[in-house]
This record gives sequence, structure tokens and C-alpha cells, in this order.
Amino acid sequence: MNKYFTKALFISPFFIVLIYFNQNNNISYMVSALLIITVLIAIILNAKYGSDDYEGNSLTYKGQPSIFVDILENLNDPFLLVDKNKKILMANRSATDLFRAKVINKNITDFLLNSETISAINRSIETGNNEAVEYSAGNANKRHFLLRIHPLDYKDSDDGPKLFLGIYDITNIREAEQMRVDFVANVSHELRTPLASILGFVETLQGPAKNDAQASDKFLKIMQDEASRMTRLIEDLLSLSHIERDAHIPPNENISLKKIIESVIETLRMSMEKRNITTSFSTEFNSGNITGDRDQLTQVFQNLIDNAVKYGPQDSNISINLHSHFDKEEAHKYLEINITNQGAGIAPEHLNRLTERFYRVDTARSRSLGGTGLGLAIVKHIIQRHDGKLQFESELGKNTTVTVLLPQIS
Repeated sequence: MNKYFTKALFISPFFIVLIYFNQNNNISYMVSALLIITVLIAIILNAKYGSDDYEGNSLTYKGQPSIFVDILENLNDPFLLVDKNKKILMANRSATDLFRAKVINKNITDFLLNSETISAINRSIETGNNEAVEYSAGNANKRHFLLRIHPLDYKDSDDGPKLFLGIYDITNIREAEQMRVDFVANVSHELRTPLASILGFVETLQGPAKNDAQASDKFLKIMQDEASRMTRLIEDLLSLSHIERDAHIPPNENISLKKIIESVIETLRMSMEKRNITTSFSTEFNSGNITGDRDQLTQVFQNLIDNAVKYGPQDSNISINLHSHFDKEEAHKYLEINITNQGAGIAPEHLNRLTERFYRVDTARSRSLGGTGLGLAIVKHIIQRHDGKLQFESELGKNTTVTVLLPQIS
């Protein structure tokens, strides 16, 4: 017999008492009877909606302790409970956030718009076996998910078996895997090209140009340049590997940023003079002390200022400014370094990709200038290790500005 019908039969005598006292105009007894009935109704409502059944913001899960439901509700991964007809019976807050809609009592196929996921759910309903399937969602910013399906067979339920679905965001894992694949492919390509050139010239010098002194000098010079480029590439790869290894070790030297920049400018003086490029360095600090790694920050500014020299026009000026910056949102003080060169500038579509490994705006020009395609990736990782920020701004035909923000010593 239905439990609610049983409880209704239980309280029916009290309704009879209420009617009797009402007919006899006994107000006090009638009030007492009303109180009794109110309490009993509260008991019934508690049986239906109370501690045995929990209803949260988006979560309904019958027959489980509320602490268990609270845990589900606050997990970062989306979880859902669906019946054999694929109707959603339960969804935690993360599931609601993922689908950006109220999903209770709706069909899961309205939200998992992927044939493989629906097939996996159907198989799990038919066979009672666990299933797992990966799927992607979104166009511009594609995200990758792993859907795990666990059948739950409630023997005391008239609705048949139910499925517990867990959705896990594996975007970072898949992107990291793709980055590793791309990285190996790029390294192989970058090494194969100069090696092929060197081997070709060696064969030429051993054959047709064996006794040609003029050709030998020319080819040997090219071979030297290609070998030097491979050496730079290997050095950058080792440097990047070393930086990534120490990424979670905070630097602890007290260093002067002003002195580092002045030292880098002096180191690059000769290459600037060859192109008649000058620098103007202005700062409000006598030293500009920060906590950092001296060698790594020297590498950062050597790379950035050298790029400004290489990609700036002849007879131009590079402006370098060091000043304090207060971030109101973070309530944090930074040292801000702006490096601006004149020239062709960089198109907006390239700016967000400049720190990608082996990404080049102009591949031919970059290689002719000795670039490995890893310089700005190294800069990004060093600045991240220092809890800093790296920004690029450019105006086509006018200038490009690189901004580095590093935490200031309080």
C-alpha cells in the first residue's frame, strides 16, 4: 500500500474530531485539533521532502544522506543520474553550469549532442555494463570531455535501472598531448633542414666541386651557418627544458633590474651600431630591486631587446622604460618594463601566438636572422616562473611594444 495513502488513513480520525468540535462550537478543542493536524501534515511533508530526500539548487537524490548529496553538489566535475528513458533525474551544480540550463526532467540527448555518447548510453542501458567515451564540444574554443557511464540497478524501484554519468574535462590533457606531438614534429623539421643542407654540400664537395676552391669556400661558409643554427636550436631546447624543470622552484636572489637591462644594452651595443640603432633607457629607480634569477632575467631582456634590434629598421631608436605599476584588481605592485621599437609592426592575429614554440610571423626572415622559434617561448616560461606577466602591443607600420611585469619587493 502507498505510504502516503497509509498516512492519510492514519490522520482521518482527527478530521472527524475537528468536524465534531466545530459542530459543538467548542473553540478550544477545535484549536487543539487543528494543531494536531498541522503537526501530522508537517510529519508527512517531512517524510516526502525532509532528511530522507534532499533537494538542492539543482540536485535531487532520494534515499541518500544529505552529506553525500552535498559532496556531489560541490564537486567540480558534472554528475547526472538518468533513467532508462534517458530522462535526467539528478544533476549537480557543475552539470547545470556546463550545459547552462536547467536540466532536471529533460532528456540527456538534448545536451549531449554527439552520436557516440548517445550510443554509449544506449549500450549501457541494454547491457548493464560500464561505458566510457570521449567527445568534443564547441567550435572556436573546442573542449574535450570523457563521459563515464555507470549503471545502477535499484531493485526497489518501479522505474527500472538508472545510469550515473560523470563528465570529466580532459581538454588540458589532450592539448598537452598535441603540444608534445607538434613539438617533436617541429624539432625534427628544424634539425632535418640544416642537416639536409650540410649533407648535400658535403656530397657536392666530394664530387663535382672537389677541386673548386671558390665553391668550397662558399659551401663551407653555408655549412658553418647551418651547423651554428643547429647548435643554437639545441642550446635553446636545453634551456627550455631546464626552465621547465625549475618552473615550480621560486627564485630567491635579490637583483637589480636596472643593472641587468643596462648590462644587456651594453652587450648588444655592437650589433646595434652595425645598423645605426640607438637605445633610450629611462627609469625612476636607482636599482629597481626584485627577487629573481639573475641569469634567467638576463636571458629574458637579451632576447627581447635583441628582437627589437633585429626586427627594427636601420637608423631607428629603441625605447626602454622601467617604472612601477600598481594593479588595482590584484592590489599588487609590479615593476613594469616597456620595450618599444619602430618598424613594420605585427598584425593582430599573430600577437596571441608569439610565445608558441616554433611559431614565426615571417619564417624566412626569422631563419635568415638566426632565430630558432623558441626565444619568446623561453621568455614566457621564465616570466611565469617569476609570477610575472608578458604582453604584446603593435600598430602596423609604426611600432611594437613588449611589456614585462615582475612582482616588486614590498
